[in-house]
Amino acid sequence: MAEAYPSPEFRCLLCQEIYENPRELPCGHTFCSPCLTTYIQAEHVCADEDRHYFPCPVCDTPIVPRDPNIHVNTWWTSFPINHLLLSHTKQISEDQICEACLRDWESSSAEVWCTDCAEMLCKDCKTYHKRNKVSSKHKLVPIDRESCRLKGIIVNDICPNHKTKRLDFYCVNHGSLCCSDCVSLTHRMCNNLKQLDDLVETATPGQNYIEREWKEIREESKRMLDDENSQINNVNSTEKEVSAKMTHEIQRAKDKLDDLNAAFQSDLAHKCNSYRQQINSRLRCVSKFNTNAENSHLLMSRLETQGSDRQTFITREQTKNQLSGHYRRMDQNTKELPNTFDITLKIGQIVEAIMKVTTVGAVDVTSTISLTIQNAKACIGSLLETIISTPSPATSVDPSSGSDLTDSVQRILVISPPTSTLVDVWEGSVSCVQTVHSHTIEVPVKHWLFSGIFTDNRQLLITDCLNNRLLLFDDNYSLVKEYNVDGNPVDVTRGRVANEIFVSLHGNEILKCTLRNGQLSVTERITCPRGTLGIAVHGDNIYAGTYKSVEVLSMDGEVNRSIRKSGGDPCLTTSSSKARVYHRDNNDIVCRRLDNDAEVYRYSDPGLKSPVGIGLDRDENVYVCGMDSRNVYLVSPDGSRGKALLTKLTCIKYPFGIIVHPTKQEFVVTSENDSVSFEVYRFNINA
Repeated sequence: MAEAYPSPEFRCLLCQEIYENPRELPCGHTFCSPCLTTYIQAEHVCADEDRHYFPCPVCDTPIVPRDPNIHVNTWWTSFPINHLLLSHTKQISEDQICEACLRDWESSSAEVWCTDCAEMLCKDCKTYHKRNKVSSKHKLVPIDRESCRLKGIIVNDICPNHKTKRLDFYCVNHGSLCCSDCVSLTHRMCNNLKQLDDLVETATPGQNYIEREWKEIREESKRMLDDENSQINNVNSTEKEVSAKMTHEIQRAKDKLDDLNAAFQSDLAHKCNSYRQQINSRLRCVSKFNTNAENSHLLMSRLETQGSDRQTFITREQTKNQLSGHYRRMDQNTKELPNTFDITLKIGQIVEAIMKVTTVGAVDVTSTISLTIQNAKACIGSLLETIISTPSPATSVDPSSGSDLTDSVQRILVISPPTSTLVDVWEGSVSCVQTVHSHTIEVPVKHWLFSGIFTDNRQLLITDCLNNRLLLFDDNYSLVKEYNVDGNPVDVTRGRVANEIFVSLHGNEILKCTLRNGQLSVTERITCPRGTLGIAVHGDNIYAGTYKSVEVLSMDGEVNRSIRKSGGDPCLTTSSSKARVYHRDNNDIVCRRLDNDAEVYRYSDPGLKSPVGIGLDRDENVYVCGMDSRNVYLVSPDGSRGKALLTKLTCIKYPFGIIVHPTKQEFVVTSENDSVSFEVYRFNINA
């Protein structure tokens, strides 16, 4: 085995150990092959159907293997080895096995790494690879047989969306790496596309313009990790402390009871000794008199048979006098001494109370998120936004200048960094920061703004049901574009991949669309159960809300199962991170598991009437509009508490939908037939 390199080493996100045969998923996250296999098998077994994808263990992105029809135990082979993260301290035999042979259940020692296919190849497969016309120009990198590593650093530059294409371009507009297919299909309207080779040539060698941000993110995440471990230690130490205190108090109570019992036993013994002494005194007197009586009886009996009359008379008179005197003395000595003692036990009230006790104590817990975690999360979020929004020196160009690849004009999205400190939504206040009036966006007198989403570009897309259109607003909530729809759009939700959206039409149809570069294209029309209004997408399922049920549909509209409910508006939403679906049931908000439809919690409040919109923030807090109660409620992730976030809206009379921003601490409330189309509310720190 080669000499180990000095630490630190790259570690798996699942097992936290040094990587063993690391495999990179299309979303960019890397895991050990054994960890990934175990996770995929568990996800596949626990799934409610024989699905052909699994969620990323970190970001929950649906991951589809290269060939979903192969056995689930071999899905991991669909993903390339991340040689950039290969361990420097572990020699892993699997890393040297030819992946082409492995697919045919053969095991051959690998000699080269194909950078285009992102696979290990053995000697025979390498020869075939060079002879094949398609792969003849692929770059093959030899493997160092002594160190069991590649000779040099290898970065996977294969496009995750187009497996046969290399990442040769960079879109400055979207800040994304692209292959030639991405450029022609997804970024054809972008006006600032650069070739990677040109960017590399113009960049300053060794320059790391955001090194400070990477370091601070690591430090803040370490601070979060230390705080979490500290909180675990606090819980452990508090458990021991509370347990010891309770044991001490119980022992004190036992000692007190033992002392009281000892005093009781002593008092009982003292009293019983006194009673015995009194009885013994009587016993001695009675015993003497009894002996005297027996002697007198015996004497008189013998005189009757053996003595003369004169002897009998004299003896009887003498005996009568002495026995009478003895009796008087016995009576005098015993008449003040009782001989009967009725001893009964009277249990003290405290003992009876103890016998009725069902618990000796309770643990009161007040839970919260530590300030260390809150501040670290806010700092990391701000740093990540800085990294995302800060252009590299090679890409810092005038946006009005021409692209290397196209002359099309495309508006550049400016990402605003978030505030440095997050507001606790349960403690902070909420204020209306913007009101969008109907006349400013050419909304007719009657409108029905049912729902909306924030797109991948953080633009706001709202359905206008009565006017058969979708309205697109920029990040400042100014109307950018409207899209006419063949039907009455009711609800809109994001799809499984970037730029994909689903729109439900009033009736029994759902539109599958792409919204890319400002262009809305309908790719499929899906028939759904009549009465479908609210929709949400998770994995391979569409959740369709009706007034009496939540229908779980396949992607072609077939009903897989139904979740019955009592009634109420068909609004719903899903959580990818918690695998939950939230829907209305009359005046209740119900949270269910996605895998088995089991009810997690049911929240109701007398102040919340006719819920018509449901939204989730990044912490899984639930936001609900009450149409008849004319307010907005906030419900905790576990449903254990809730409060009226807004008891009254600023201008809207009847709220009709709520859209929570995915990154900012703000939300949008839409209206039905009001002079105000929607209002934007933001959280503030209370003074």
